[in-house]
Amino acid sequence: MIGSLRGEIIDKAEDGLLIEVGGVGFFVQAPTTLLDVLEVGARTQLFTHLHVREQELTLFGFPDR
Repeated sequence: MIGSLRGEIIDKAEDGLLIEVGGVGFFVQAPTTLLDVLEVGARTQLFTHLHVREQELTLFGFPDR
């Protein structure tokens, strides 16, 4: 399971952000309140929850546990 990510924000979307960690980009869905304060190019750490479905893996990010 992926419990947290620390890296640079390389892109933002309406429902999430792309964070690069060790050369790998993870798309993390996040609440709008969090997306509003994070900027592309900034380094951040997010605590995550990996939601597993039959056909999909969705990673959700939060500023704290």
